[in-house]
Amino acid sequence: MGLIQNKPVLMPSSSSVRSLLAQTNGRISLCETHDRTSTEIIRNAVGKDGQMFDGIWYSGLCQTTYLGIPDTEMISPLQRASLLALNGDLKRTTNKRSLCAAFDADSGGNVSDIPALVGLLSLVGVGMVIIEDKAISAPGQKVNSLEDASGSQRQADMHDFADVIRAFKAVSGDRDIMITARIESFTCRISKTDPIEERKSCENALQDALQRANTYREAGVDAIMIHSKNKSPDEVLQFLREYRAIDPHTPLVVVPTAYSKTTKEVLYNAGANVIIYANHLMRAKISAVSSISDKILAQNPDLFADDEEALACIEARNYGCLLRKLRERSYWGEESKEARMYRIVAETCAYDNIQATVNDLLEGELAGCEADTRIISVKELLKINAQQVAPVAGLVSRIPYR
Repeated sequence: MGLIQNKPVLMPSSSSVRSLLAQTNGRISLCETHDRTSTEIIRNAVGKDGQMFDGIWYSGLCQTTYLGIPDTEMISPLQRASLLALNGDLKRTTNKRSLCAAFDADSGGNVSDIPALVGLLSLVGVGMVIIEDKAISAPGQKVNSLEDASGSQRQADMHDFADVIRAFKAVSGDRDIMITARIESFTCRISKTDPIEERKSCENALQDALQRANTYREAGVDAIMIHSKNKSPDEVLQFLREYRAIDPHTPLVVVPTAYSKTTKEVLYNAGANVIIYANHLMRAKISAVSSISDKILAQNPDLFADDEEALACIEARNYGCLLRKLRERSYWGEESKEARMYRIVAETCAYDNIQATVNDLLEGELAGCEADTRIISVKELLKINAQQVAPVAGLVSRIPYR
């Protein structure tokens, strides 16, 4: 996959995750971003009581939705990371607030890519790399952890994954970047119909997660993320409490997408240090644009009649990818007057809803949106993401630096 010929000047421009954890008594929150606009909304947002996000999360699910391809590790973590350098999302001037950043590195990709991946992420200011312990041997094999079928994905052998951690640590050197192991024992578990078997299965998953956490810590990992797709926070809370009893120091990361009705304070008090709002802004964008797009196209049904790429995005309801494509055409001078008007209206609606969603997340007590009606469900996002609306070949070459 070729890279764009533009060569932006890169410079470290974020606070480090490690330093912020030290400054905030071990409690920080990150919010998903997928383009420069969402990054700036996060950077500038202040809640009614002065609440602010500490940093941003580069989500594999949202980045692939933005690109128009499924979240199956169809392209490598290194290829996704290259887009951060092109977009320059963390680039700032002296009058802008610094943000820390964490990157969703899927399985970590090929071992041979690890030096370039860590070097590139460090260069653009990413302070945390999160790798998941799933068994993926070829591109396109990953199953998203929140999918109903996530139980079909095997976990990697914990000792093999510990070697992956060591490989990341070996090249991180003196860079201020935290290598974080994402444990998938709960999401890869297959639910049982029999109550007794289900309780035993849950207990086995918990013990497996605790054993993996210990193994990964011994391999030198800097932080541990525990993941769950259960609407109840119980398994995550139990892991946090039991692991904290044996290791009071290693930072613990949670992503409460599924159990979003849990309060932030409950998670922090159980031992969590980092809360990630993993996909809310893409869900807010799609929700806002979906509504206005239907109204515009009802009045002008032939607007994209001869535009196969735009029609594919609209049919899939992937308005994240659609706005990206329209913005690129504007950059290259290929946008019609009618498409420009559609884009401006859609971008304005998306901006307003993303801003409101960020405020909801900052000001609410829950580890999710207080007003869930503002955003589409994660199940709907997964359905949209599963539909490929852009070719992989040459994917990066058309994306301008902006």
